[in-house]
Order: sequence, then C-alpha cells, then structure tokens
Amino acid sequence: MIGGAIRLVAPNEGVYVLDLEGRPTFFEHGMRSYERGLSGLLVRKSWDGGRRIVEEVPGGERESLLEHVYGAVRRALEGAADEATRDALALAASRGIGWLREDERRFASLYMPISILPPDQYLSIVLQATVGCSYNKCSFCDFYRDRGYRAKDPREFEAHAREVREWLGAGAMLRGRIFLADANPLGAPRDYVLEYARIARETFPGRELFAFADYFSTRLTPSDYARLRSMGLRRVYIGLESGSREVLRVLNKPPEPRLAVRMARSLGEAGISRGLIVLVGAGGRGLWRRHVRETVDVIDSMDLGGDDLIFLSRLLVKPGSPYALAERDHMEARELDAQEREFEDELRSRGLRVAPYDIREAIYRSRRPAASCTRPRGPRRRRPAAYPSARLGPPPAPRPRAPSRRWWPCAR
Repeated sequence: MIGGAIRLVAPNEGVYVLDLEGRPTFFEHGMRSYERGLSGLLVRKSWDGGRRIVEEVPGGERESLLEHVYGAVRRALEGAADEATRDALALAASRGIGWLREDERRFASLYMPISILPPDQYLSIVLQATVGCSYNKCSFCDFYRDRGYRAKDPREFEAHAREVREWLGAGAMLRGRIFLADANPLGAPRDYVLEYARIARETFPGRELFAFADYFSTRLTPSDYARLRSMGLRRVYIGLESGSREVLRVLNKPPEPRLAVRMARSLGEAGISRGLIVLVGAGGRGLWRRHVRETVDVIDSMDLGGDDLIFLSRLLVKPGSPYALAERDHMEARELDAQEREFEDELRSRGLRVAPYDIREAIYRSRRPAASCTRPRGPRRRRPAAYPSARLGPPPAPRPRAPSRRWWPCAR
C-alpha cells in the first residue's frame, strides 16, 4: 500500500488495484483485465484470436466481479502485517456494492458526461472548466451534441473543484494529474483561463495541468502560454485530425492547418508539450495519400521534440452521421491497418513519439463503448505494474517489461 493505491497480488487468483477510498480501478481475473471508471463503467479487455476485445460488463456480472474484488480485500485484511496496511484494507473492506452505487450517483451529480479524454489522462483528476464544445460542428464527432457550450465563471469552477476534492477524498492520491475539460477550456476568456489554472493547482497542489484545445478559436498569445506554463500547464492536446485542407472540409472542420502549426509552435516556445491527434482513415480511400502526405508535412512544420506525442486514432464512422453521408468511400479494417503503419513509419523515422488512441477504451465517462476493438495480433504489451504491492503470499512469475505507467495503450 504505497503511492496512493492499494495493490493486491493473489497467487493463482489475480491482481487488484483500489484507490485509498476503496474504489476498484483495475483488476485481472480469469485471464482477462478489467478497468473501472469513476462513473461506474466497467470495461473488460481480452484477446480472441487476432482481435483485441473491449466490452462493457453488464450490470449483474459487473456487481458479481466487484464483489469478488472486495472478497479479495477482506482475505488480504486477515493477513495484513502493519497498521497502515490494515487501516487501508479495513476501509476498503467496509465498502461494497451499495457504497459504490452511491459513489456513482455522487459522480453524476458533480459532472456533465465526460465524453472523451486523451489516453494518458485516464488516471487524472478531471475538472470541467467549460461545458461542451465551442465549435461542435465536426461531421465525425457527436461527443458534445447533448449540451450547449459555456465557460464556467471562476467562482462556479472553484466550487466544482472543491466538491470534486471532497468527493474523491484520499482517492485523489492515486491521481497525479489534473485534466481541464471539456473540449476547449483554453478557448474561454483569458482571465477565466488563468483563474482555472490557479484554482485547480490550489485545490489539488503539486499536480501539473493538461487540457484539450482547438487551433482555430483559442485566442491566447505566446506570453499567455508562457504564463500558463509557469502556473503548471504541462501539455495541450490538439485535434489536428489531418493536415489536408480537403480532408478537413470532409470532416467539416475549419481547413486551416497553418493555424495548428502556429499554435503548436507557440506552445513549444513556452515549454508546453504538444499532444497531436491524427484521425486514421479520415477522408476515406480517395484521399488516403493526400491525408498521409499533407498531415506529415504539417507535423514537420511544428518543430516537435522528444516530449511531444502524436496519437493515431482510428476514425469510427457511425451510420447516419454527417460524415457517413458526406464520405461513402470508407476504409476497411485492413486498409486502416495499412494507413496506420504508414503514419507510424513516417513519423517514427523523424524521431517522433507515436501512440495509439482507441476511444473505445476510455473508462472515465458514462457513455457506452463499442463492443470490440480489432487490431492485428502482435507482441502483447502488458499493463504496467504501476503500484507497489501489498502481496498475498509469494510473488507471481515475472512478467515482460511494461510500458510507462503514465499511459496504458491498447495492445497492438
């Protein structure tokens, strides 16, 4: 029990991770892994032949699995040696399905639906500075169609942050970052943005800040970015999607990639890391080559470095969506595989860091994920052993070296 989490390793049974308030966050059981979001969403991940399967666990089975987790905690409590471990396990053992239901209701009262997060932010403290998306017209995106856009008054945001702190309690120790939501908090009035940063850091001291931003409506200056960096802003995620003006038109996104270049350079000069999101499959077969070539050209112009990340996110085409109606030449799974490899090869040959971004694996939300994620089977990357252990008996056999604890990518 170190580092803000309870981690139990039970030989021949599984691995269980809970926060210090007793909320299960991750466990392995029956050769499958499970992740639970604060909303109560429980996602199961497994392999079936060459497919990576990601699915939401339904209610009855979900409760049975969570009862199993609490049973493991109670068994661990019987053999706990030191007082601190006993106290943490005793609190977790006192929780149960009824407590989790009430905790989930509290989550729903504090947040509008958290529709999407970057994949390295699933263990962040999310604070909603703005509600919705100021643009909300992209043909491929319906994350914020259920709400209008508004920027919270700093006093409202401060009350929200304090309520989140009270609700998380000791569970906040597991979450070492702050993510400012929703879609574009940096697009709020400048004075509001500075207040959001100050309030977030004062409410949750010692944590760096992260946020989404769009490149066509954010009006901050290079000096504003420098000030925000001094206030703890660590990385900004930009939905580039494509560097091709023609592809951006199909996506119904302002076709001005030069603005993305300007924003990325301003952030870099301020010492703020960039997280670029590229849509694999955008524009369909007809725009395949232009999408890859022109996107890579735009990224070349951004002067990215070793601290920056490029996320490759497969476009999920929803039947009946404006994108589906505008672009009918959709790519098949094998073609998406090929285009993703092209992007990876081009970007990694330039020394850039590339990571997969499968939005169906998000757990800090209340929407239902799609049933499965299909990728070619390659070397399996195991979830990192991110938390020191309170072990039950001898340790399990060594596992392959895991990726960074900061983000947990979909296996490829």
